[in-house]
Amino acid sequence: MKLYRYIIGLLLCAGLFAACDNSNAFDEHAPFGQKASTAWGQSLMDGSNGYIAHVKSDKAYSVADGVDVLEMGFVANDGLSIQMFLFRIALGDRITIRTTLADDKDKVGKGQTIMKQLEAMQKNRPAGKRVLGGTNADFFNMSTFVPYGICYRNGVGVKTTFDRSDCNVFVVSKDNTAYCMTDAEFKQMDKADVSEAVCGRSTLLLRGGEQMDQSANTMAAGNLEPRTCIGVSQDGKEVYLMVVDGRNFHYSNGADLYDLMNLMSGCGAWDALNLDGGGSSTFIARMPGSGDLELLNWPTDNGGVMRSVVTGLAIVEQ
Repeated sequence: MKLYRYIIGLLLCAGLFAACDNSNAFDEHAPFGQKASTAWGQSLMDGSNGYIAHVKSDKAYSVADGVDVLEMGFVANDGLSIQMFLFRIALGDRITIRTTLADDKDKVGKGQTIMKQLEAMQKNRPAGKRVLGGTNADFFNMSTFVPYGICYRNGVGVKTTFDRSDCNVFVVSKDNTAYCMTDAEFKQMDKADVSEAVCGRSTLLLRGGEQMDQSANTMAAGNLEPRTCIGVSQDGKEVYLMVVDGRNFHYSNGADLYDLMNLMSGCGAWDALNLDGGGSSTFIARMPGSGDLELLNWPTDNGGVMRSVVTGLAIVEQ
């Protein structure tokens, strides 16, 4: 019995010495502030005003010439996990952005998932001209499926009135230049120049490369939610279309409007605005390997089910 107690005592002492050993593997960890693995991811991190604190994973790939995707998982400066998806779209002779609606028809009043909208648009595209991906767009009445703002498609004013006073507008002109503007500015615009237009809500995120004061925002600017937003370069020829997932603590906690401003600044956007978020946020891309349209983000309705929405934005080959 004495020998047994002696052996137990030695084992306990060995355990205590091991616990006090400074070389214990559990005391070692990856340094906070780990660099991104892609140049694009690093550029976004460097330009985010410190919002992106630690990159967990990032990958970038091309969907087509002029259309790139960045998928990034990171820890924000408040310690929360975030998953983000980003299109970088170079508007030109081959690539443009079009408004989507249910069944690819110039009509509001019906809801349909973005995947179904993109598939319907693809069926009506000229041979060899692909729909490369897209996201959701405007806020809408979930009973009537009517967007709160205006909606233009291929030069047609499908809905030409604003149902709210806090709308702002993403426009693609007929010369394939993109703009983010207030509703007042849109009302002064020559509508003959408008090809595509959808609305967002809240104070503009960026104007002239500067982050906007959100203190008078009609939305709760500090709430963490799944988000969709869009920004444009100074010349209007590059568009940044982003989705941030949320409402899932271990995976992604969502962003507030201040976070979106930092991310749009990191993209290099000149002007930017907030689109519909929450369960509407949807990010779909045509994958380089399979060639199929795939849902990349995690919509929050029913644990990943895409929501039926009114309008979306499709990236298409001309």
